[in-house]
Amino acid sequence: MKLDWAFLRLVFIFYGGLTVLALWLLFELGGGEHDRTVLAGAMVSIVNFLLGFASVEYAFEKSHTTFLKIVLGGMVGRLLAMTGVVLVLIKVYGYDALALMLSLVGYYIVNLAFEIMFLQKKVTLKSNR
Repeated sequence: MKLDWAFLRLVFIFYGGLTVLALWLLFELGGGEHDRTVLAGAMVSIVNFLLGFASVEYAFEKSHTTFLKIVLGGMVGRLLAMTGVVLVLIKVYGYDALALMLSLVGYYIVNLAFEIMFLQKKVTLKSNR
């Protein structure tokens, strides 16, 4: 499995910029008490993205059936794990549920865009061989 480090670098730079922007907006709008919630949402989301990225990298050269099993099965597992982490953050650590959910929704949209870009790139590279 050969990782696409240039793509990962782009993702990390974008995530960092988005997180800085979100934190700046929070402080400007007077919601600075939610800074740890935004950071937690960013961390949960980036881990979720990296696991999805790794599953696509691992399964891409496999058969279509194996690819779907790994990627879709991994997606179900990642969603269940994220649900557990969110419950722990809210119930055990007292994070604000609304702020955490909004943070996760924002990062999830970014994740979807990056995953689509990554899959399109992989398919284009495979079809050019």
